[in-house]
Amino acid sequence: MPHATTPAGRTDSEPSLLLGIAFGFLSSLGPFAIDLYLPAMPGMAHAMAADSGAVQRTLSAFFLGLALAQIPLGTLGDRFGRRRPLIGGLALFAVASIACAMATSLTMLIACRFLQGMGACAGTASVRAMIRDRHSGHRAAQLMAFTFLIIGISPVLAPLAGSYLLQIMTWRGLFALLAGGGVIALVAVLLFLPESLPPERRLHQLPMLESYRRLLTAPAFLGWTIVAGLATTIPFAFVTAAPFLYTQGFGLTGHQYSLLLALNAVTSIIATQFAPSLMRRLGARRLVSIAATIAIAATALLALTTVALAVSIGAFQIYAMLLFTLAGLILTPAAISALDAAGGGAGAATGLLGTLQLAITALASGAVSLLPSMTVLPLIGLLGGSFTLMAVVMLGLGGRRGA
Repeated sequence: MPHATTPAGRTDSEPSLLLGIAFGFLSSLGPFAIDLYLPAMPGMAHAMAADSGAVQRTLSAFFLGLALAQIPLGTLGDRFGRRRPLIGGLALFAVASIACAMATSLTMLIACRFLQGMGACAGTASVRAMIRDRHSGHRAAQLMAFTFLIIGISPVLAPLAGSYLLQIMTWRGLFALLAGGGVIALVAVLLFLPESLPPERRLHQLPMLESYRRLLTAPAFLGWTIVAGLATTIPFAFVTAAPFLYTQGFGLTGHQYSLLLALNAVTSIIATQFAPSLMRRLGARRLVSIAATIAIAATALLALTTVALAVSIGAFQIYAMLLFTLAGLILTPAAISALDAAGGGAGAATGLLGTLQLAITALASGAVSLLPSMTVLPLIGLLGGSFTLMAVVMLGLGGRRGA
């Protein structure tokens, strides 16, 4: 049966699971580069004679690289198609991963992680634009949910794989494996992934600054982008603090806390698969408002318990699983709603969305590295504050057309 075509040129067919898996693999390079070396962080701090905050800043540098490269990649994608920026980014990711493996100082590692983040963002930015090229609304949410399914596997497998691999190799070997993953992705794109933006739909004439001015003055786009950034902050702020909080605060081994992180990720994966249907049934704004309210109540309860009593690892783990679930329910509707509010120019929209989203994540990750790493309260304060801000943004979007 021939596919109907929307006025914007997107197909109205059901999104394919195979395409979602392919997009998920490309997008998972970044999360895998974050999670694979988490079990090695305490050992890296000892080997480089650095404190925990200094090693945690390798994560912040990665997030910053992810954020800053989004806009140029999005603009290049709108003008020259999606494949060429994606290929260049994957090549940079592979080279930077090799440089990380060969780093001789923490300063060099931080710089190489920044470049690695810039390369990894090509997968995220290009994939979101490719989804927007093909679909919108509920069907785009379905395809993005397929993508998040694959992305979500990385926090399950990567810390566990890292803890096992560290028994046979050093942390440098982990970065060498990431370089190999980048090369595989590069070859797969060159051989199998078609261009999603034909020349007649490329924005050769629209000035770059005008594209971003239009997006930055669209309240619905900005509001949903902030929510998407805050939703991304939840898992990444958590994994920034987790290596030290779990090992030094709760006395767990690297393997034990890797299992708990994997359990958190499983709950998020499951939640993302329910997000499209809940978005269609409740609407994006109502779904986010309900999830944020639940998270705020849970955070307040845990904070009060922490003040009165010592929080057990069981109670903290239940809280973590709940927040990962709620973040998983929010992320897909927020990202899709932001792109739908942007209208045309999917590359510019995904670039700015990714930049603002990951800039918020990088700031939160940097804030976590400055907070005391042995106690629960600083981390849950940041997480609860993120959900509170989401609720405020939803109130601001209330009654706006298209929100």
